[in-house]
Amino acid sequence: MMNFDKFEKLLNVHGADSRSWPSELRRSCTELLDSSRQVRALLASHQLLEKRLNQLPVPELASLEATVMHQPLPARSLSPMDRLLDWLAPTEGFTLRLWRPTIAACLPLVFGIVLGNYYSFGVMVEPSELEFWEDELAMLSLDDYSENNF
Repeated sequence: MMNFDKFEKLLNVHGADSRSWPSELRRSCTELLDSSRQVRALLASHQLLEKRLNQLPVPELASLEATVMHQPLPARSLSPMDRLLDWLAPTEGFTLRLWRPTIAACLPLVFGIVLGNYYSFGVMVEPSELEFWEDELAMLSLDDYSENNF
C-alpha cells in the first residue's frame, strides 16, 4: 500500500514523470493521487521544479576539458614493497639497463636447475648399505638384553 512517505521517496528517486515510475507501483500511486490532495500538491511542486531545472541553460565550458587533461599529476609516493619490486623488476631508468643482461644470463641457469631437479634422465641411484644402518640400530634397540636371557 502506497503512503505519502513512499510516494515522496518515489518522486525523489524516479522523478515527477509517471512514465519513469516502476510499473508495479503506478496503479497504487494513481490511487493515492486520486485520494489525497496533499500528494497531488507534492507532485505539482516536483513537476514545477523539474520544469524550471530543464529551462536552465547549460554553461559552455570549452576550456575545462583542456584544463583538466593538462594539469600535472601529484607526486607518486611508493610503499617500501613497491620500491623493492621496482628495483627487482624495473620498467625504466638506469636500473633497467643493469638488470636486463643479468636476468638474461641467469635464465638458462635457473632453467637447468629446475629441469635437473624435475627429471632423472635415466640416472639410477643404487641404495648403499650405509643408508639402512640407522634402521638396524633401531631394531637392535628393541631387543631385550637383560641378564636373565644370556
